Amino acid sequence: PCATPFREQQMTNSDIDKRYNAARRIAELAGREAMRYFRSFETLRVDRKGHQDLVSEGDKNVELLVRKEIAASFPDDGIVGEEHANVVGTSGFVWVLDPIDGTANFVRGIPAWTVVIAVTKGSETVAGVIHDPVHEEMYHARKSTGAYCNERKIKVAADADIGDGSVG
Repeated sequence: PCATPFREQQMTNSDIDKRYNAARRIAELAGREAMRYFRSFETLRVDRKGHQDLVSEGDKNVELLVRKEIAASFPDDGIVGEEHANVVGTSGFVWVLDPIDGTANFVRGIPAWTVVIAVTKGSETVAGVIHDPVHEEMYHARKSTGAYCNERKIKVAADADIGDGSVG
């Protein structure tokens, strides 16, 4: 038999709820930390990983904060992030992180960036959070419960035509 990277366990709603609520809390905490760096973007240390592929000390340190929070609450979960090595877990849950999505904007003082956290189980995404601390908006979704902006439920308009949409 082939070895699996984690012990298969039954996924319960409680397991998802705990991670969903933690993801929201951690994204808010990470957003506060990222805002500290954003408010002083002129002095950020920035490295270039490739053409238009930047990483700042804010990216690295915010990801470390997120990883620390996850490890404290869910030590058996895996973690995949942009700035640090992957953590292999045993629970089957994997957290996927982009601590500052939109680093090019972030390092230039453009208020168009977010903190992104997703939680997967196997090949399925079970929870996700996109936190925009600049505009005090948090988009979040949990498997089988829908999507929200802050506490307001959101959905795709039933009668919308793609020609009537806008892209920003």
